[in-house]
Amino acid sequence: MVIGLVSGLVLLIVVAVVLVVTLGGGDDDDTVAAGSSSSDSSAPATTASPSSSPSPGPATPSPSGGFTAAPSGGADVTGFVGQLPVDFDDCADAPLAGDGDVAAAACGSALTQPGPEAAAFYLYPDQVTLDSVFSADVTEEGLAEFAVEDDCSTGTGYGEWTYSGGEHGGQVACQIAGDGYVVVAWTDDEHLTEGVVRAPGTTQAEVSALYDWWTANSEYQG
Repeated sequence: MVIGLVSGLVLLIVVAVVLVVTLGGGDDDDTVAAGSSSSDSSAPATTASPSSSPSPGPATPSPSGGFTAAPSGGADVTGFVGQLPVDFDDCADAPLAGDGDVAAAACGSALTQPGPEAAAFYLYPDQVTLDSVFSADVTEEGLAEFAVEDDCSTGTGYGEWTYSGGEHGGQVACQIAGDGYVVVAWTDDEHLTEGVVRAPGTTQAEVSALYDWWTANSEYQG
């Protein structure tokens, strides 16, 4: 439900705005984006398989400062918004997607542009649920798995992303939606989170630009 997000994301943003007004604003600190680490050892790179060469090193994205996913399979939803990537400073809690998620958040435009005009993040209780949701998303959207040499800089589809040291980090998908937007969605195994960002666009060049943002600014905090 996350990749085909354009209409749903608009609703989440409206809810987030209401929450921001009600609660006094979203968290603007303690956020690092997945794929935007300052050190090469923690920077994620997208590859279609573990043997693929890593993409340019990104920082590590994470929704909501202070939150950490319990390694035993139980997710701690405390502080989810605070652990989101720092490139978003207006995130707020949002309604659950209803696909097994235990927390959700919506954000407006990223501080770094060109970049997303909106984002949504979903926290899952365990790895099995996270992987199942991502698999259902890419299947529903008709996305094909990348060949070993490809990633979102060269086409649309999905594949594994790894840190610059080669360690598996999660999966990433990209899409040119039918309503004038390009989308990048990814999972982060450490944080048991799926993130989705969108930006106006209809071309592969615009997909690549959004992917470049993800590579540098999607690291989670905590």
